[in-house]
Amino acid sequence: MMEDSGILHLTGIITDFSKWDDTIHLYAEKFHEQFNVYPNILLACDFTYRKIDLYAQMHPNRLIDPDGTDIETSDVPYQGISYFTAEDYNLECCLDYDLPEGSFTLVFDEAPDFDGEPVEEPEEVENVFYFRKSA
Repeated sequence: MMEDSGILHLTGIITDFSKWDDTIHLYAEKFHEQFNVYPNILLACDFTYRKIDLYAQMHPNRLIDPDGTDIETSDVPYQGISYFTAEDYNLECCLDYDLPEGSFTLVFDEAPDFDGEPVEEPEEVENVFYFRKSA
């Protein structure tokens, strides 16, 4: 955990990728308890995201488009999740190549600048949201 210039951080580790969404949700709740605000960014390395994406595809009923409608994975090539959404918060998934495999960092930043470079997505790639359903 650290705080610098109004940016809040909490780091965790996924030890069982079959429960990756429960782990991230648990840390998001810890983040909220500690800082009284939910995180809005999820940082992880590309290996961690690939593992998350593999397990996310096992629950295609939780993959939704930005309008909130289910994605037919057979109709649209799966590009990986862009957001992790729960009832009380929404995390934008961003790469951090410096994090070790299995680790992730939750961040709250009111005005993220992504190192000053705007993030532009190709028009043909749609954002995919992973909706965490209450257990």
